[in-house]
Amino acid sequence: MKKLQLFSLWIVALLVVGELGASNLRIFNLVNTNPGSVNPILQFNLAWDNCWRTSLAPNNYDGVWLFVKYQAVPKGTPSCQSYLEWHHAKMLNTAADFSISGGAIPLTYSFVSDSMGIFIYPAIDTTGNTDTVTVQIRVKLPVPTGLYDNKYNFKVFGIEMVYIPTGAFQLGDGSSTNRFNSITVDNTNYNTLWTPAFIGGGVVNNIAPGFPKGYESFWVMKYELTQVQWVEFLNTLTYTQQKARTGLTDAQMTNNPGVTGLCVYSGCANRNGVKLITPGINPSRPATFACDFSSAPSDPFNSQNDGQHIAMNFLSAEDLLAYLDWAALRPMTVFEYEKICRGPAARVANEYAWGTTDLTQASSQFLFYPGTAAEVSQVFGNGLCAYNYPSGGPLRVGFSATATTNRVQSGSSYYGVQQMSGNVWEIVMGGINRVGNGYKLTKFNLGNGELTSSGLFDVPNWDLYDGVYSSQYYWNWERKGGAFNTAASTLQVSDRSLNAPNYGDGNTASYSRLSNTGGRGVR
Repeated sequence: MKKLQLFSLWIVALLVVGELGASNLRIFNLVNTNPGSVNPILQFNLAWDNCWRTSLAPNNYDGVWLFVKYQAVPKGTPSCQSYLEWHHAKMLNTAADFSISGGAIPLTYSFVSDSMGIFIYPAIDTTGNTDTVTVQIRVKLPVPTGLYDNKYNFKVFGIEMVYIPTGAFQLGDGSSTNRFNSITVDNTNYNTLWTPAFIGGGVVNNIAPGFPKGYESFWVMKYELTQVQWVEFLNTLTYTQQKARTGLTDAQMTNNPGVTGLCVYSGCANRNGVKLITPGINPSRPATFACDFSSAPSDPFNSQNDGQHIAMNFLSAEDLLAYLDWAALRPMTVFEYEKICRGPAARVANEYAWGTTDLTQASSQFLFYPGTAAEVSQVFGNGLCAYNYPSGGPLRVGFSATATTNRVQSGSSYYGVQQMSGNVWEIVMGGINRVGNGYKLTKFNLGNGELTSSGLFDVPNWDLYDGVYSSQYYWNWERKGGAFNTAASTLQVSDRSLNAPNYGDGNTASYSRLSNTGGRGVR
């Protein structure tokens, strides 16, 4: 039997203390029902908590983005152990090959045109936890031949997402730093060319009609990328790709890290617990990474205390784009960011993601159950978010939401997306586009599930810079939403303090891994 591994990229420990806003996405009991056959049929159980669908405002729902990675196995390998590369498996988009069974809350699905995964979400209006259902999918793969066993190792991943419906929204708040002009994005202008005079905000070149401006529907990650998501990503990469996405040297990658493991990012500063725990062999065997917020050996790697659900920080733009390419997502644009936060509601000057100017500071200094899936702030109040605590770090994603909080109390966006203000900066596609080669992204420029051999993203129109790498670096990206260590003004929905040039951090910003920067993706 080949290895069948399940990874929900929002896995919450079953130990629960009090009411949590955690989704507790669970994917388990994976079985390949036709091993050794063409186009393997995979079956597994799925459930998540705090799901919803509403036909009233905000007229949306949450769901799960599911995708599969596979690995060939050399013949005669004991226990199916393989150090060969993991690749992305496309799905067969035929109804006969897909099913969901069981559960009181009916779930439905949507295929995607590029076959890179599938969305599963509630079929009727509901709130609460789903029951465990059985899901069947079929992936498009031949039977391995030659030097390989006739079956694969599989990993199934899931990311909780929120559906953002088609609709008009207001851009700019008339007050925040570097804000866009106060315009309404609707069906008359979203697919037109926007001039600098029309959009404002320091933009100096036209924005193409096909650039995602937020009017059309899309899915967005409900939470910021977490540390367990990043670890599982690293553990599917080659040795060379891991080096690129961690910045570790060959000596660090190949030497035994000992029983405590090796901190990957700035000595585990700012609440980052990602560690290397098993060395690699250059270039044939990748290293192994784990979460270890509560340090080993007194507490085991990947224990329930190890900060798996703390927002991932120390991400560069290249890091985030590599993850989004691997997960078959795409970058969020600056316009989509404002749509997610504000929805169709009227703009409010200096508003935060929850639609008001209420603000309550949470920080890593005052937490109950730090590092666990139950991590919550000791402070409560309207507009609860992590900001303005320079010596701290990010908190657990979704920490501010409970079963009883409303939008303002939980710090949620109009559509129920968490931590769009505070915690870690969101890397979004935008910027002032000085040279004019940017703003080429379209909604069809999606990740292909694979990185280059050197660990870079390879999707057209995900340009890091307006022009070539030269003496002038003009950023096509900006950061939105503020972070655990930034001022309150940076949390404002329309604030664009870091809108370029130079990403606010100098010419090497694409390679900078900053303690306060993370992100999420859309599709």
